[in-house]
Amino acid sequence: MVVATLLIYSVLSFVRHSESTVWDEQRYIDYATNLTQGFYVTSDEPDIVNGPAYPLVLMPFVGGGPDAWRLARILNAFFMAAAVGFVWLTVRHYAGAGWAFAGAFITAFHPTMLWMGFSLMTEPMSTFAFTGFIWAFTHALRDRGWKWMLAAIVFFGWLILTRVFFGHVLMATAALSVMLLLIKEWRPALLRTLIILVGALLFCSPYLAYTQSKTGQFLCWSTNSGELLYWISSHHEGENGHWFGKEDVQTQEFINPAHREFYQDLLPHPILEREERLKAAAVANFKANPARVAYNWVCNLTRLAFGFPRSHQPEELRTIVLIAFNGPVIVMALLAGLLGLRFWRTVPVEIWLLMAMAAFYLGGSSLAPSLPRYFVLMVPVLWLGIAHVFKRHLRVSVTG
Repeated sequence: MVVATLLIYSVLSFVRHSESTVWDEQRYIDYATNLTQGFYVTSDEPDIVNGPAYPLVLMPFVGGGPDAWRLARILNAFFMAAAVGFVWLTVRHYAGAGWAFAGAFITAFHPTMLWMGFSLMTEPMSTFAFTGFIWAFTHALRDRGWKWMLAAIVFFGWLILTRVFFGHVLMATAALSVMLLLIKEWRPALLRTLIILVGALLFCSPYLAYTQSKTGQFLCWSTNSGELLYWISSHHEGENGHWFGKEDVQTQEFINPAHREFYQDLLPHPILEREERLKAAAVANFKANPARVAYNWVCNLTRLAFGFPRSHQPEELRTIVLIAFNGPVIVMALLAGLLGLRFWRTVPVEIWLLMAMAAFYLGGSSLAPSLPRYFVLMVPVLWLGIAHVFKRHLRVSVTG
């Protein structure tokens, strides 16, 4: 499976390579270019959307022309192959080879990953870092080895610096771990978890010191949360919380003119002032129509899992593929959750903590305009919970 993954994603990087950038590729290239010049963002415009981990990986390719970016895309094949290996090793321990093979398969060939796996986007490296963390974290709590704890710290720290929302997941998991210390038999594992979380936070401390120097804000993971809150709270006719970028607002005729007017007034202001104005507008939108914001949140849940609905846009055929692929995983995860709660002492503490991380991540992601590429990152950890609980508690027999 590892070799097949490596070959398929390598082929995709060549077949789907384009000289023009797509999605968020240009932002990562711009950040990488900035790093080669000795800075990440300027003090005047601290536009910090994501952490520096992926731009650091892209730095050696800056200035190398089209061939260099083609090589950079091939890195995705190695990230995905390693992720598949981590899933296999982790799930096999808890549920056996059959469940491990299935988990490796859905990680490697999830339609969202196949669709995006050629691009200079963070999904392959995020999947690598998260599955590596799961592998090291489960070892650290079972085997109590410092090498596993150190590996978990590095993987989780790198994941946060790739997808900064995991910084909030870290904080929420730390708070939960402190509360769960009341369960005596879990206490040693929870203390090791807290050490890992503190270590990951220290790993990220240079980045946090940098963001504080640019923004004056403590524990500043990014400077675009206001924009995300603005779009989930917006409730003009035909909208359902779907996000639109600055360029869309100014060029797309189907977007309500009120957004264009708001952005024309907003964009001349500095980044940090824009952030405060966007947050204030989001609060005003919520107060004006909380029921409609709640509707947008429900739409975010289906958009997170299946990619629909999208404001003012026709739905795509790949939504059917996502329903067919993610739907069973979600149903199985819910059933596994119910079974796990009924027999909660049979589920190892490390799996409960990973499920809590998944819940924090998915719940937080649903508060911003959501996309299926956010959900796909959780598929390996959901499968770990499904595999362990089903292997232990579900029996299917066929009688004739």
